[in-house]
Amino acid sequence: METLYSSICRPMVPFMASITLGIILFIISGLNLSRGRGFSKAIRIVMQVLTAVLFCYLTIVLGLHWYISGHAPLVGTYSVMMLMAWLTTIAMTLLRRSLPIIQPMGFILAGFTMLVASLSFADPEAQNLAPVLNSPLLGVHVLCMMVSYTLFGLVALTGVMGLVQKNQDSQSMLRDVSLTILYPAVFILTIGTFIGAVWANISWGSYWSWDPKETWALITMLVYSAMLHSSSLSRFNRPKFFHTYAILAFLTVLITYFGVNLLLGGMHSYA
Repeated sequence: METLYSSICRPMVPFMASITLGIILFIISGLNLSRGRGFSKAIRIVMQVLTAVLFCYLTIVLGLHWYISGHAPLVGTYSVMMLMAWLTTIAMTLLRRSLPIIQPMGFILAGFTMLVASLSFADPEAQNLAPVLNSPLLGVHVLCMMVSYTLFGLVALTGVMGLVQKNQDSQSMLRDVSLTILYPAVFILTIGTFIGAVWANISWGSYWSWDPKETWALITMLVYSAMLHSSSLSRFNRPKFFHTYAILAFLTVLITYFGVNLLLGGMHSYA
């Protein structure tokens, strides 16, 4: 198992193929959207097959990591990035009929998360958990946060697509797509943050201590919550402003995970 895992754990080829395919499909999707058309049947079948292949690869890698380490792959940059790519393939599968435009964006997002997992600082070695992480709440907390971050990434890519569209109707349609994803994303992020507070109380004796990770998790939740209040914040009714805000809002996610872990330190930087 360890030999097999070590031979396939670095997703160099998968991330390059996923990003390349995603960019090509993203361009085709943008052109089709501006013309009021969708993907052909042949392209849809190819996307479904490749999504299934990527899902199987990520499932095998994460499953082997879980088996070898003895705990779920929820800790460390490598495991979390691979988990986020895996969740992206699930979102692509579940939303392919109702929101077919998600699939090109999913390939791009999965490709970039696997790219991060391939970098030198992302250690794929299966290690034992630190005592502070040995809690049943860890799995629920991390899973909620990663699901929400994955959905926020899809919203940001939808924003990019919305900005390159010149057709006002297409921009409005993509805004509706983003809102469809955004409601469950904010809800799951909020649940994950509250569970994290409960876990912090068990581990450190305090529900909230303004640790950098906690602070930026709160900032992320507030920034994205604003997008759901278009009735009182009328600017969000403008598709162009909405998409621009969605792209910039994703910076809070990047700071919450990478900025805190690599630069700001705090109690959450045990890796």
